Amino acid sequence: MDTLFNLLQILMDAGLILLCCQTVFKEREHWGRKDFLLFPVITLFFMAARAGMTVGSPSGPLFAKEGYEVAPSNNVAMLLILILLILLVNSVYYKLQDNGWAFCGTMAVFSLYLLVRTISVALLSFCGIGGNGILAGSRLLSLLCVYLLSRASSFGRVRDTIKEGGFTARLVSVNIGIVLIAALSVFSFDISRFMEHLKIIGGILFLCLLCDGLLLHYNQRRIQEQRRIRMIEQYVPIVEELISQVRARQHEFNNRIMAIESAVSSAATLEEAKESVAALADGISLSSRDRDLLACDSKIIAGMLYGKIKQAELAQINIELEFRGLFKKSAVPETEWIEVIGILFDNALEASTAGDTVYLKTCRKDSGLEFTVWNPAPPLSNTEFMKLFSKGVTTKQDRSSHGFGLYNVLKLAERCHGKILTRNETVGGRNYVVFGILLP
Repeated sequence: MDTLFNLLQILMDAGLILLCCQTVFKEREHWGRKDFLLFPVITLFFMAARAGMTVGSPSGPLFAKEGYEVAPSNNVAMLLILILLILLVNSVYYKLQDNGWAFCGTMAVFSLYLLVRTISVALLSFCGIGGNGILAGSRLLSLLCVYLLSRASSFGRVRDTIKEGGFTARLVSVNIGIVLIAALSVFSFDISRFMEHLKIIGGILFLCLLCDGLLLHYNQRRIQEQRRIRMIEQYVPIVEELISQVRARQHEFNNRIMAIESAVSSAATLEEAKESVAALADGISLSSRDRDLLACDSKIIAGMLYGKIKQAELAQINIELEFRGLFKKSAVPETEWIEVIGILFDNALEASTAGDTVYLKTCRKDSGLEFTVWNPAPPLSNTEFMKLFSKGVTTKQDRSSHGFGLYNVLKLAERCHGKILTRNETVGGRNYVVFGILLP
């Protein structure tokens, strides 16, 4: 009976590690059949870790029993071997090209595992549950906690920050695991001694989590600044090109104005003056599109739009702008706006053909700034609109590299407490699909 119960613990531990691996490394929403192939591999590792403790004891249980309440091993050496084995499996299965992310991600897996196991054991112990009840109940509670955490968008942002960040961000994935492994080692994996000093361990963990939060916040701000600098270097020269073109025409404007003054003063009749002024004024005014770009309060966004408009002109697609809102008054950084505008604009251009007109509009709402992109297309139902925002869903032929743009827009809207906008509109007797976002 003890052997079966220990085997059940091993299966739950393997399932918990698998769930942690999927939570940290997964790139898609749903599990595939191949994901479950990891389960027997991890189970064999954990069975070997326990079985190795009873070799040479034919009358004893098949699997060791003591010291596995929190960790999948009851000694540091075996725990480090398990970490290395899981690291190898993760690198191969998830095809991780970045060795730093493979190591830090695996440490994040064990940090998450040990943290939820410690919290679960502490909660059940506080409720007065002991014996086999705490062994099985804490594992079930841990599985539930990690599953709920995997569904939280906030954890996804933390994971992406650690993955994309440098040493400072990746330190977050390591320190929790190191603290808990050190604590278990100091108390020789004895759960009773571990629980006696739980307040001290909890205090150290709280300080670690507080420091981790500060490090992630600092790292996120640093990443935003770096992105902003890159975008300034990329897009500001483009909008300055437009400004230079306007300045280059300044002399022509002055000459035309002087010519208009002369024509008016020398005209014999009012009709003759009107004809002369109309002929001289032809072609000297800025287009409404250029005026909107120059009036845009963000040079970065104006530069990006100017570059996209030039691409559209090569494809013979006409772009109409209507800007009635200020981006810098938005609480959302310009870098986030650049990402949203780029995705929606690119999708509209890819869905349009030569001769089509695409509209870009912004307007100020009470709750924030609304940005919408209109492109001609057959009408879509609400269900079809929302399906396009699912991860991996695309209408393009090449599905391998598409299907993430609108999903990223949806996640950004959730992260910034915004709102996705979709509807059908009729312009000149033709249906236009409208995709947009409302951000504070």
